Amino acid sequence: MKTQKNKLLLTLTAALLLIIVMPLLATNEAHTPAWQITSYAKITVQPEVIGVGQSAMGYAFLGNAPLPGASMNNQYRFRNYTVWITDPDGKVETLHWDIVDDTTGCQMFRITPEKVGQYNLTFTFGGMTITTEDTGANSANLGDIYLASTATCSFYAQEDLIPTFPGSYDFPNEYWTRPIYGENPGWFKLSSNWLGTGAPVNSNTGYGVISGTGGQSAIQRYPGDAVGSKTSHVMWTKPVQSGGVVGGDNYEVEGQTFFEGSAYINRFQNPIIVAGMLIYKEPLNFASATGGDTVCVDIATGKERWRNPTMPQLSFANMRDVQDANQHGVFPPIVATANWAQVFDAYTGYRMFNVTGVPGGTLVQGPNGEHIRYTFFNNGTNTNPDYYLCMWNSTLMWNGVGYHAGDTQNTPQINAVNGIVAANTGRRYNWLDTTTQNQSISWRNDAKYNSFTVVAAYYDDIMICRMGSYPSLTGATDADGNIIKTEWTYFAIDLNRESTRFGQILWTSPTYSSPQDKTITWAGSDPVANVFMEGIKETTQFVGYSMKTGKQLWTTEGQTTLDYFGNPSYPYVAAQSAYGRLYSLNFGGLLYCYNETDGKLLWTYGNGGPGNSTQSGVQAPGYYPGFIMGVGDDVVYIAATQHTITTPIPKGNFMRGINATTGEELWTISDYTGTFTVLPFAMADGYCTYFNGYDNQVYTVGRGPTSLTVTAPDLSAEFGQPVVIRGTVYDVSSGTKQDEMLARFAKGVGVASDECMADWMGYLYQNKPLPADFAGVDVTIYAVDSNNNYRAIGTATTDSTGAFSLIWQPDIAGSFAVTAVFQGTNGYWPSRATTAFNVMDEKVTPAPTEAPPSITDTYFIPSVIGIIIAILLVGIATIVLLLRKRP
Repeated sequence: MKTQKNKLLLTLTAALLLIIVMPLLATNEAHTPAWQITSYAKITVQPEVIGVGQSAMGYAFLGNAPLPGASMNNQYRFRNYTVWITDPDGKVETLHWDIVDDTTGCQMFRITPEKVGQYNLTFTFGGMTITTEDTGANSANLGDIYLASTATCSFYAQEDLIPTFPGSYDFPNEYWTRPIYGENPGWFKLSSNWLGTGAPVNSNTGYGVISGTGGQSAIQRYPGDAVGSKTSHVMWTKPVQSGGVVGGDNYEVEGQTFFEGSAYINRFQNPIIVAGMLIYKEPLNFASATGGDTVCVDIATGKERWRNPTMPQLSFANMRDVQDANQHGVFPPIVATANWAQVFDAYTGYRMFNVTGVPGGTLVQGPNGEHIRYTFFNNGTNTNPDYYLCMWNSTLMWNGVGYHAGDTQNTPQINAVNGIVAANTGRRYNWLDTTTQNQSISWRNDAKYNSFTVVAAYYDDIMICRMGSYPSLTGATDADGNIIKTEWTYFAIDLNRESTRFGQILWTSPTYSSPQDKTITWAGSDPVANVFMEGIKETTQFVGYSMKTGKQLWTTEGQTTLDYFGNPSYPYVAAQSAYGRLYSLNFGGLLYCYNETDGKLLWTYGNGGPGNSTQSGVQAPGYYPGFIMGVGDDVVYIAATQHTITTPIPKGNFMRGINATTGEELWTISDYTGTFTVLPFAMADGYCTYFNGYDNQVYTVGRGPTSLTVTAPDLSAEFGQPVVIRGTVYDVSSGTKQDEMLARFAKGVGVASDECMADWMGYLYQNKPLPADFAGVDVTIYAVDSNNNYRAIGTATTDSTGAFSLIWQPDIAGSFAVTAVFQGTNGYWPSRATTAFNVMDEKVTPAPTEAPPSITDTYFIPSVIGIIIAILLVGIATIVLLLRKRP
């Protein structure tokens, strides 16, 4: 038998706290004599019958009101609970609680029986006298005595398991949308959010904001849990402004196209996807890249949900998980401008409140979605410093329960006059020390730490810092003509609040030095491999260091020559960490993947043959310059892009999904997405959304829904006659319902195989010709015959109109129920349809019979034969008589 003490709050806590408390606070002075209060011990186990190996929940409590004044902010609790559990063999296990955690006095515990039979439980409340540990010093109840009491119960463990609900239902095998029903928690693996460039990423996967240059070469585009598209199938498009070819001949450049935004006024900046909603800011003609309305659309359909003309450019979305005595679950999402300045409801676009005074510091994400900022605070003077490590917590702007004594707020503490939440007060910081609130860090008082840079931080784990500066190619020399050297040192601070070294320096690296004949930049860190990295511009190399010691581990080989220029957002060799690997794609146009443990090159993409080429020929020329747009769900999303593109935009640019493990190309689509210090890309819920400068539209790609029809002969077929089973498979994504698509494809839009998806999407959405090598999808036809035999009778393939047909000859008569099944592809969800037909009974050929005799045969011939016989008989008789008359 396994038991587990459970410190979780009982679900009934909030309701029980509403029970009218016994009138124990009659006076402000202790009773004389002290009251002796009868207690009512109670115990139960639910369910009362359970299978061996399954867990039951035990509840031990008193049928008395909670102790006077008991709340989440104190330890006024019942004490001295003991439960004895006797198994079917008489073995006894004892559980004891000196103090009950729950404010109601209910102690929960789990029991997992390992034997068949009856289990008997005895609960004893040992009694207690109220002291100042249990109530306030001036309470009238001091000295009162709760008398001991005992209760018993039992439950039975059987061999068979009792029925339970599944932890989650299976992943969908058909098109799905939000909201995801609450009985499917396992579907979190299919769904996700993209919280914006101002949001911190999960500390289990990386450090930094989703996109932050800020003097670093680590452009963080791996939030950790984002799920993007495995296909180039277009779900929908939405114009941002006039795009594509202008038309006419009024310009020096023939076929001139509309401005697409590069490099400084990108048309689609920092899209946010939260709870299935895509939120972005529209441009305002040439005046402003973000001067138009803020728009919210459904990520799956592109259908507009709200529009706000006054909302400023947003920085991030936030969803906070609330777990306290009264409520559990993630609050509805909010969106905010930089540094929380203005906060809006993401579902409606309504303004909620403003925030002032958010402190600076190092931003990381906490375990419940909160923004954590580690700061260093000097409580002394510059000459006599007294430094503390502080931890600002965004959730404390809303809810202080469990953090600070007396806090009971569950809504923003908004100033009623100006509608502002003051962020930089003591109430907004986590208590790091029970007496001083913040953690004293005497090492920071040393003058040698007057200036250092935080290069990475991980919540409740580690902070990596650098003293000194990286070298930069200057050619500067000293008085002797030698190139000046630069020195730097790394050190790490313990951020684990459970550690005895919390706030202290864990390690200091050797001092590294280099002449200023190269340019070194920060290149990111990865908690999976426990490595942080530098990039070297001139040699296009990366250097790895241990996060545990600060020692140098490896140096990669150099990359293609043009990677010297970096990428459109950063003029240094840049990379992205994910999955214990380092990915790098720059102006040279090749995607590199390194093992972060040893720095070895695992694979490259772009310098191979078909399906592994970024070669443009004369367009770029050479390899298309590229950029890593995002990483998620084991896919690296890349785009061909440049700092500034000429118009008409050179042909052949693309957006692609690359397998993050193998380097295999998963999909591609024609696209030009300009990017410069902003991120025009987001992914969530299995979709990728981005801006395409070829036509200035927002594209969303992902697996789309389909509709299948099937028909068979309406009249019964003759036995032995072949029948024709025909039908269609149509793409019914919202993009196919756009006006232009309805005009072109009134009957419906056909579906294409994954292999020709890029060309098919080009034909549907990008004015490209119908693919000469078009390939449709397979539809399998099944039939149930009149003998109830179920069988596959054939497979048909759709054409470019979506139609398919199958000729099949039934082998028996009777009715047939037909099911046509499209199993789905990366680009489309499955669909099916049914029909029926009938085959007539087989014709039976009658056995051959003689024709009826004629009159001649019946009468004349027999008469003649009779006469002849009679004549013969007369003749014979005559001869006999003649012979007798002879002598």
